[in-house]
Amino acid sequence: MNISQKTTTEPRLVHLLYVPTTFCNLGCRYCYLGDQIDASDQFNKDCEDALNTLKRTVEKLIDNNILPFNISLHGGEVTTLPEPVLESLFLYIKEYYDTHRQTLEKHGFKKSNPHIKTNLYNFGQLYDLFDRHEVSISGSMDLPFSLHEKYRTTRNGNSSLNRILENVKLLGQYPHRKKISATLFSEHLKRQEEIADNIIELHETYGFDMNRFNIMFGFESDLSKKRHGKSTDPSITLKMATDQEQVAFYRFLKERFAGTDLTKGFQTLWFEEFTPSFCTNSFNCGEKFYLLQSDGDVYSCVRGQGNDAFYYGNVYNDTIEDIIKTGEKRISLVHKSLGLHEDCKGCDYIKVCHTGCPFVKLQQSSGKSYTCLLQKEMYRESESIYPKPEDQREKDDNLFEYASDMHPAEVAELKENLDQSANLVLPGDFYDEKNVLHQIILDDPVLTALYSPDAFIITIDDDDITLSSQILKTYREMYHLYPEQEVTIHIKEDIFRKNCRETVRNTLYIQMLRDTRVIYGEEKRTKQEHLFTHKVYFNHLEQSKPGWLKFRLSPLLELHKNLYLSGVINNLFFTTGDLRDYHYSVQKNNGFYHVQAINLPFQNFEFYWDSLNIKGEKNVK
Repeated sequence: MNISQKTTTEPRLVHLLYVPTTFCNLGCRYCYLGDQIDASDQFNKDCEDALNTLKRTVEKLIDNNILPFNISLHGGEVTTLPEPVLESLFLYIKEYYDTHRQTLEKHGFKKSNPHIKTNLYNFGQLYDLFDRHEVSISGSMDLPFSLHEKYRTTRNGNSSLNRILENVKLLGQYPHRKKISATLFSEHLKRQEEIADNIIELHETYGFDMNRFNIMFGFESDLSKKRHGKSTDPSITLKMATDQEQVAFYRFLKERFAGTDLTKGFQTLWFEEFTPSFCTNSFNCGEKFYLLQSDGDVYSCVRGQGNDAFYYGNVYNDTIEDIIKTGEKRISLVHKSLGLHEDCKGCDYIKVCHTGCPFVKLQQSSGKSYTCLLQKEMYRESESIYPKPEDQREKDDNLFEYASDMHPAEVAELKENLDQSANLVLPGDFYDEKNVLHQIILDDPVLTALYSPDAFIITIDDDDITLSSQILKTYREMYHLYPEQEVTIHIKEDIFRKNCRETVRNTLYIQMLRDTRVIYGEEKRTKQEHLFTHKVYFNHLEQSKPGWLKFRLSPLLELHKNLYLSGVINNLFFTTGDLRDYHYSVQKNNGFYHVQAINLPFQNFEFYWDSLNIKGEKNVK
């Protein structure tokens, strides 16, 4: 092989993910790649082009004085390729590292062996090949095992668990670099004890050192939804974990594994993805990270793969210079289009986080990182590594530095706001992390229950929709309801015992607002108009399923149908009487909570009332 090396000037160093095939041998129905994993008709061409596309791209990069410091094989599933194709890729990558070793090591990169990301399904049968080429392995599986069996199935729907567990045992004996990762959604975090038990089982019974373990948090993917249409199968509609769920899980693992031989893993690799060492914290990841497919298409990364907004060009049709410029511009455009989030404007760590992954931000229509609260928790625990600004001036400087480069259109307004507040002196602890709304909620068990993201489920005919607080949502959903539909609210029974001495006196508290505006109060605030309030005492709620109660909403909605206006959103809130009282008591006694929590922060459901039967329509804004 001929891998040229140019040394005239210092090269630009980039991370190159290579996807030799998008085809996958598993059928995880929540997969964010959507129908790209079904490309079996493209597979033979992938095998033919795999090596040539990688070689051609690397040569073009070197011709432009750009040097990949890491070439990782990703998918689809890499191990579906025939052994000769895999071996040719391994040999090429190893020779590439050998050729450029001196330059890479000069810049702190000591790469020598190929690396692959794999679902481990074929690991056993390819063990000798990997061992021969000292391939670094990053395996993925689901935790807990029960949800792996449920969601990570073969293409024909059979369980992959036993085979992958056997291969994990084999991976434990593998003499070269290896690790395992798991992607967790909200449903997974509801089984945190089971996850911890499985981590111990993998470590002790299956012989894999679980200090070499990565945790990732999943998110809803437009491509997955597109692949499966409007199905309500929960294996497709898995919800991403909320900020509070992520932090609670982090704290649980910290306590569970404190003082054990897995403490090191928790402190280093387990949550490493949420540190500045990862691409998700880059100022502009389009400047350094690229994903190449065997057809020559270049995307931002595995998350952006197949998404037009994250497509940079094709190495067979476009120049490397144009692809690089397109990457920088596209990522910048995504960040700009979402604006600078209010939380980020007041954050101590904007210089560290850079507001998070642009792809997930776009998917969630949110201007800040989907792991924001978790990151802050981790930064505070490592203050020597991630020090907070020494004073407000440094904090403002960090904000303006980021905004000037990424959101220049907002700089003038930021400065104007700063000038207007220059004469306003706020208490110094107003800026403390402990006084941020999310932290106030986490530190108060009753508020944690009040804002619980899984305590209220509304059922429309046979479809379940889990409700969350309107001020904690990262996006807004609006549904269409019709008179003939059956609508029921299900409430976790335990929620009625929070801040409550006698459940017999507690109530399900239902309040309806309409998006027609009224002005009232000494502050002359403009707010949604109240339509009605309805209370149902605890003893008169029906049993739904073990641990849950229910109340049929259809008659209540029908009773007030004359209040619903065509084309106007109705906003339906749920809480308990005692939790509502607690919210207002905290508002009265805690000024930090008062200025951040609106009057109705409860779990809500927004809908249009339609007399025509056009079921299934949902607007997302």
